[in-house]
Amino acid sequence: MLPFFMRIKLSNFLLLNIFDGRFILIEEKQFKSFIRDHRNETGFDMPEMLERYIVTLLASRIRDTELIPHPTFAERYLNICELNRASLYKEFADQCLFFVSLMPEYGQKRGLDVQYYASLGITSYYCVGDKIQDDRFIQLGNWFYILQKFIHSAVRPKAHLDLVDLIQSDKYL
Repeated sequence: MLPFFMRIKLSNFLLLNIFDGRFILIEEKQFKSFIRDHRNETGFDMPEMLERYIVTLLASRIRDTELIPHPTFAERYLNICELNRASLYKEFADQCLFFVSLMPEYGQKRGLDVQYYASLGITSYYCVGDKIQDDRFIQLGNWFYILQKFIHSAVRPKAHLDLVDLIQSDKYL
């Protein structure tokens, strides 16, 4: 199930889908405000370029229905390595960042931790940076874990996380 703010955004999409270009601008403004508010609440300071990238990532992913890639993450990564195209690496790295930010517990149920998915995303960002000679993607790879934690804390309010921690720590529940 998508987090509460994502469900609201999806309903906005259904209302504004006939104005697709306008929708993207409205969504980006909403996400920019949301990210800035969260950044101010947490006292987290990040480079402006990374903030813009996160806002664009969240706004663009809101319409994507494929959160978990098919085939699996590993198979998709190997396919992308064979094709060796920067655009595919970027798309995959963005999907990894979005995925581990929203559902870091997903892999634990399958014996994989966040580091597994993050390493695929980090490597993909590095590949993009090397292929197109753009240091911004190297920086995204370097900041991957920090951005993942920041997006995760923005999407899942602290009260919710405290409740989950309490439930998981109680062996009788």
